[in-house]
Amino acid sequence: MIKIPIPTPVARVLDVLHRAGYEAYIVGGCVRDHLMGRTPGDYDVTTSALPEETMAAFAGWRIVETGLKHGTVTVVSKQEDGTYYNVEVTTFRIDGVYLDNRHPESVTFTRSLAEDVARRDFTVNAMAYSDPTGVIDLYNGQGDLQGRIIRCVGDAERRFREDGLRILRALRFSSVLDFTPAEDDGDGEKHSTHEAIRALRELLRGISRERIHVELTKLLCGVGAARILRAYPDVIGTALPMLDEEKVRAAADALEKLPVGKLPELHYAALFAGCDEGEMREGIRSLKMSRAEERAIRGLWENRYTIPRAAENPRYTLRKIAGIYGYAFCREQAMLVCAIGAGKRSDLPQMLADIDTLEREKPCCALKDLAVNGGDLQSAGITGQAIGKTLADLLELVLRDALPNDRDALLKQVRDTM
Repeated sequence: MIKIPIPTPVARVLDVLHRAGYEAYIVGGCVRDHLMGRTPGDYDVTTSALPEETMAAFAGWRIVETGLKHGTVTVVSKQEDGTYYNVEVTTFRIDGVYLDNRHPESVTFTRSLAEDVARRDFTVNAMAYSDPTGVIDLYNGQGDLQGRIIRCVGDAERRFREDGLRILRALRFSSVLDFTPAEDDGDGEKHSTHEAIRALRELLRGISRERIHVELTKLLCGVGAARILRAYPDVIGTALPMLDEEKVRAAADALEKLPVGKLPELHYAALFAGCDEGEMREGIRSLKMSRAEERAIRGLWENRYTIPRAAENPRYTLRKIAGIYGYAFCREQAMLVCAIGAGKRSDLPQMLADIDTLEREKPCCALKDLAVNGGDLQSAGITGQAIGKTLADLLELVLRDALPNDRDALLKQVRDTM
């Protein structure tokens, strides 16, 4: 029997429920991740105990009524080091009718684990585990893990009609885990998971843009992002109508050349690289991004064809970009330029080396680095709006190495031009 190491705070929660006479298991992604040899990000517990029974079992513990109407309470477990570990405990349940293609109108609590896992999205997320029982796998999730397949639990079309976001979640899991949506769900009549993703993609138009943003970000940063975009350009285009299939396929070519698992702003810049400015702005605004995300993506998009080494004054161009956005941005910008084919891929190591060299030198790249400030200019007789213009002019001279970033030299330049 497979043995899964459960963190002590979670094991304590399971033990309390077991000793109180209830079934209790870790369930979903944490079981999947353990079976894949991955470290789970969190642990969810499912139990036959009703919410009030769960709270009674943990009398004396700190309890947060996270979502009682859906059967969820959070048990706060204090650890030996004084920190707290939150464990969400949810009663076995059956979802009612989904009226908005996203949320069930109601839930019914049940004492049956089988009824609970039957409502879950994909077979690899429908496995439960406890030490006494081992892995409980009613839908061959382990087989799909071995086959590297994302398959809906039961009827794929029904699963997606219940919650349209599952369409994008299927692609996200396929990208992150490097799996493939199942092309044969074994019933011979209904849509396979692969077919249902395409057939029902219009459901994505009714999904919250914030939720689209979350899933799409994980998809784009996954190891299989390029493959998924090539296979489902129509689905991505439904989520982001400003992207036609040609743009999505071009984005896939670029994503293939970018680092996996980080720098989401870089991946979004690659996704929108083939768009005009209006389409790019529409895309990022539609996803309800933070201002910081928008600024980073816009900056990368605006500089996607800028190649400092090919400029008339490479050092000046690189310092200019670094002064506005920082050195981390410069590295991402270099990767984007090469990924979309504006620069040669073979030149990327040298481009990154140039950035490293500049960062080590720490030259003046922005107004904050100048050896003089507005107070110095006031003392020299400069007033009003002329202060900002003079500082900008001095910075330009320093960036071009026409003037050293030295206080005396800068003030002399000011006096000479008055």
